[in-house]
Amino acid sequence: MSGRKNDVLIIEDSMAITILLRDFLKKLGYDNVESCTNGKTGIRVFSDLESAGKKPIVLLDFHLPDMDANKIMESIFNIRPDAKIILETADSKSDEQIKNALRGGAYLYIEKPIRFENLKNVFETLEQEGIILEGKPFNELERIKSHLKSFSRISLARLSEYSDTENELLQKYLSQLENEKIVMKISDMKEISCNQCNSLRIFPNFFCPACKSNNFVQGKLIEHFKCGNVSVEDSYKENKCPKCHKEIKILGVDYKSMDNYYICKDCGDKFPELSQDYVCVRCSNRFPLEKTKWISSPGYKIV
Repeated sequence: MSGRKNDVLIIEDSMAITILLRDFLKKLGYDNVESCTNGKTGIRVFSDLESAGKKPIVLLDFHLPDMDANKIMESIFNIRPDAKIILETADSKSDEQIKNALRGGAYLYIEKPIRFENLKNVFETLEQEGIILEGKPFNELERIKSHLKSFSRISLARLSEYSDTENELLQKYLSQLENEKIVMKISDMKEISCNQCNSLRIFPNFFCPACKSNNFVQGKLIEHFKCGNVSVEDSYKENKCPKCHKEIKILGVDYKSMDNYYICKDCGDKFPELSQDYVCVRCSNRFPLEKTKWISSPGYKIV
């Protein structure tokens, strides 16, 4: 089984968004990225990739000039029923069209403007699930074993969701693997789940506590005692304060250093800790820690 990443097909009529997506995906190691600006071409390119033995992940703009996104999805699923399609849309998840698309088989949807940290987590989740690995399709037992090998330990609830296997049948397979000394049961695992759809496919979302932006950097702050300036270390060129232009010399006398601070690039606020909530990969629900649901189930690991 190869670790090569799958091809990606971007169907998006905005060239600017396509360029941003392509560049970001390349940073994640996705070197084979195709793009097209309309649904008709997208279906043809997907068919060509499929004929070449590829299994592209599709990033599909929900609003295209020539075709309805649901029709495009229908055509893609006719070519490959297990295709992974991620919708890009500025519409609300409460919109009936988006609900229909998710019911129709879309893997999930991401909101525009696209937050690339969220997109990164989505692709990492796809990798963890083993969806984009090359090779012949697994049978059910092989798929379960593959997920077990992908984690140092995994809960029954997560394994059931990732392998799309009913709990009763999954427990039968796990008993078989226990008898064969391939896996062993460990203590129960308590995990955060989505408070809307109960999915365990969630990831943390970090943001500026002032303006809620995800556009922040981590760095060191310098406070100059004499003039009270507080700014990032890089702003003190040649050890001179950017505000009063006086030289800083002695730590603790002229200035103090504050490590591991965050600086928001949108509002300019500086803070020692990020705010955090969670985003569900399945339904895109966003919720704080205090509103999460907790699921407990037995844990398993490879022997």
